[in-house]
Order: sequence, then C-alpha cells, then structure tokens
Amino acid sequence: MQLRWKRLVRGATALAILALASPVAAAEVAESENQSLAASGLIAGATAAEKAALIENPSVWAMLSSQWEYPAREQRLPVVPGNPLQPARLTLREVVTTALAHNPRLLSESLQPLFEEQGILAATAQFDPILGSDANFGRLAEPSSSLLQGANVLQQYSTNWDLSVRKMVRTGAFIEAQWTNRKFTTDNTFFDLNPTLTPQASLTINQPLLRDFGLYFSTLRIRLAETSTDAAVEGYRTNVANFITIVIRAYWDVVLKEESLDVLQGSFELALKTVRDNRTRVDVGVLPPVAVQESEAEAARRNEDVIVAANILEHAKRNLQNMVYLPGQSEFFPRRVQPVEAPTHSPRELPELGAAIEVAMQKRPEIEASRLAVRGGDLRVALNKNQVLPRLDVYGAGGLNGLGGTVRPGINDFTGQPYNDQFAGSYGKALDRMVGGDYYSYTAGVRIEVPIGNAAAEAGYRQARIQREQMSARYRQQISDVALDVSQAFGDVQSDVQRMSATRLARELSEENLRNQMKRYDVGMATTTDLLKFQNDVAASKLAEIRSVIDYNNSLARFERSQGTILDRYNVEIAGRGETDFPWWSF
Repeated sequence: MQLRWKRLVRGATALAILALASPVAAAEVAESENQSLAASGLIAGATAAEKAALIENPSVWAMLSSQWEYPAREQRLPVVPGNPLQPARLTLREVVTTALAHNPRLLSESLQPLFEEQGILAATAQFDPILGSDANFGRLAEPSSSLLQGANVLQQYSTNWDLSVRKMVRTGAFIEAQWTNRKFTTDNTFFDLNPTLTPQASLTINQPLLRDFGLYFSTLRIRLAETSTDAAVEGYRTNVANFITIVIRAYWDVVLKEESLDVLQGSFELALKTVRDNRTRVDVGVLPPVAVQESEAEAARRNEDVIVAANILEHAKRNLQNMVYLPGQSEFFPRRVQPVEAPTHSPRELPELGAAIEVAMQKRPEIEASRLAVRGGDLRVALNKNQVLPRLDVYGAGGLNGLGGTVRPGINDFTGQPYNDQFAGSYGKALDRMVGGDYYSYTAGVRIEVPIGNAAAEAGYRQARIQREQMSARYRQQISDVALDVSQAFGDVQSDVQRMSATRLARELSEENLRNQMKRYDVGMATTTDLLKFQNDVAASKLAEIRSVIDYNNSLARFERSQGTILDRYNVEIAGRGETDFPWWSF
C-alpha cells in the first residue's frame, strides 16, 4: 500500500509540473493516471499521506515562532481559465475512480473518521501523567510586635523548589508523588539553624470504591470514542457507496440525454423532410397549401424539443463534471468529461432474493453503524449508572522529611545555652536524614459523599436508558429498511428487463407502422396529420426504449448498492480504525 501511495504522489507531482508547462499535457497525464487508478485498488477521499500531515503536530519551537503570526489563512479567489480543455473521454469505471480520488466534498467527508479518531487520543489523556515543578523566592520584613519574635525588625527569606508527578490509574485511583525543598533564612534568634534546609517526599493515593471505580469504568470513555470512530467509518462507507451510485446515475444521465437529443434531432430532420415533400406536392397540386403549414408547425415544435433537449444535455454534462472533478487548468474548475461507454442491454443473472438480503445483512454499512450506535448506548448507560452511586473513597498519604542547615553561632539569649547543633549539616545531610526513614508522617481515612436527591445523575441515567431504547428501535428499523431496499431494487431490475423487451418490440412495431403509413401517404391514402402522428410515435418509442435501458443500468447499480457490494465492484478500500495504541504509562 505504501508503494502505491508513493506512485500516486509521484504522479501528482508530475501532474503539477506539467500543468504549469502545458494545460493540455497536464490533462493527458491526469487521464492516464485515472486509467491506472481504475485498474487498481483505490482509497476514496484523502490519501494516507494527507491524513498523516493533518495529525502531525509542529515542534514546540515552530509553535512558539508562530505566536506572532495571524493564524487565519486567506482563501484566494480563483482565476477563471480562458480556453477550457477538451472533454476527457472516460469509461464508467474511470469516472467513478476519478470522482472518488478528486471530489472535494468526498474529501471532506473522508476526514470525519480521522476527526473522530482523535477523540480516542483525548479519552486516553485521563491516564497521562502530569509532571509539575514550582520554584519561588520570597522575602518578608515587618516590625516585631513581641519579644518572642527574637528581633526588633523581623526579616525572613525563603527559597522553595518543588517537583511533583500525578496520574490516574486503571482502577480510578489518583496517585501523586511530591518532592519539596525549602531554604529558610531569618533573623529570629529562636531558630537554632539559620538558614534551615527542609527536604520532604510524600506519596498520596485516593481510591474510589463506588462512584468512578473499576477497571472497566475507567476505560468507558475510551470505548465510547472507539465506538464513535467505528461508526464514523461505517458512515463514510455509506456516503461513498451513495456517492458512487449518484455518479453512475449522472454518467448514464448524460448518455440518456445524448441519445434522446439524437432521437429528437432525427425527428426534427424528418419533419423538415416532410415540409419539403409537402411543398413539392402542393406545387404539383397533389396537396392543399394547408398541408405545408401543418408540417411546418410540427417542425417548429420539434425544433423546440431539440433546443430544450440540448440545454438539458448541457446541464447533465455540467453536473457530471462537478461530481467527477477531473483536474484541469485550475483546481477550482474541473475538466469536462465525455462518456464513452454504452449501457448494457444484456440481462444480468441475479441471485435469489433471500440470498441477496442475506448478503446485505452482512455487508451494508448502515446496519453496522446502527449496531455500533446500540453499543454506544449500552456504554453510556453503564457510564451514567455509575454516576448515580454515592462517593466512597479511601485515601492515604505518607511522607519522609529531613532537616539540615547552619547552626547559629554564640549563645541563645533566651536559654543561655549554645544553639542546638543536632540537625546541623548540608543539604546532602538533610537528604540522608530524609531517606533514613526516622522522620516520617502518614495519614489514612475514608471520605463519603451522598448527594441529597441526586437529580442530575439520575436524570442522566434515565436519558441514557431512553436513548439506548431509541437506538435499539432504530436498529430494528434499519434492518427492515435494508430488506425493503434490496427487495425493491431486485424488483426494479426484473421490471426493467421486461421493460427493455417491451419497449424494443414497441419501437420495432412503430417503425414498421411508419413505413406502412409512408407508403399509404405516397399514394394519397393517408394525410399529413396521420404521417406526423406516426413519426411522433416512432420518436416516443425510441425515447422509451432508451429510457428503459438507462433505467436498467441504474437499477443494477442500485441493486449492488442495496446489497452493500458496490464498493467491492469498484475495488474501493476504506480502512477501519484498527487497534487503539495505548501509551506505556496508561496502566
């Protein structure tokens, strides 16, 4: 797969270079690239490289350097190309492949699963350890209000440096480890050590026993995010399948409008021939002058039909152009597409209806998305159910501390004795006393919180249960809808096969009737009105036959869509979420 994307990237680079040098050459390269894509597997929407670039965060230095830049990007207005390129002649498979690779709307939709996947990363952040540090310096100078303060003006200097790390573990417990260091200097003569060095190390644990407790509960939000991502993937599969069906319909719509225009153009030319023949017959006295006026009026009406049909054909071509979005002279103005594939007239063998429904039950992404919605409802019920419980936590804390510093020289004026030098020493000596374990502290306890009423938690729990029932009902309805969709698509294919036979026979008979009517007209046994009516019947039967053939091809696409096999037919690959990669510290 990586080699395939490398080839695509090289092809895109070459296309960009050629586009600057020659628009025609660029279009030829694009058409060649589309043909090669049609023969291989295709990942619809954004490429793997484009997705990787979106989720790659810049370095800290790059983010700092951009703090002074205006963050919003200006969207430039497009320059309308002067001479549009010739339409690209593409088969149906090439059109589908090109649309999947280049359509901007589909590109936008392909990023939604990637967006949802970032929610998994956000949910795992609850287990991220948080490292903190604090360093500060302070000074205090105040007049003494008591002899016991040991100085007329009390001056104190403090320097603190703390280091801490805290995190939540899978049981729901919060653990915090702290290491604090303090240097305290004062002119208070009651302090034996000046400055005083005080290192301390402590460990605090708070473990919930009811609310927020449990290995399963602590990962519920992660499972919810995973379910949302999986549902987004299935939703994107649904959108791609619908998009392919719409592109196929747009392709055959152009073919329908082209063939319809040919039929109407032929009918108009036949009306003009009738006008010329009637004028000749009027000149020789075979027909009255009113016959010319009658045929001219019909020719004018058919000319209007041709004008309307030509405009409708242009609409269909523009619609197909906008869907396929084949790169042209500008990224904002895609190149036109000319269908070259004829619709199939041959009836395709279909599976049994029951077997088709069974396939749809296994492959339709809507069913999987609905099933995931029910699973998400179950997870939300479990999450909100836990929040109804009262809070019962056990907690404990323990610490070690040490002491060091410089003993104050001289005699203590208050005691008349030398200052105590038992704990004198450097910072290293203070650490030794702390690590020795002779000086410690600990505490343990139980914390209970019982909300009176607990209305918010109970309402959330009830809402979650109601939503789960809604999801279950929608799941049952979705299965029924899929079965109905397959059944109707199956019936449409069978009906269109019969329509093709019926309209072909009707067209052959109407052509035979027209030939017979022209013979009668030549010998004066039929009027101009009769002849024009049979001409219209032939045109109508041809249009009906064309419509039945196009409807049959669209019904085949819809049947594959209803079974969930249309992605397989066009070799479209849409990767799933994959396994969640937890960091090593998420224990």
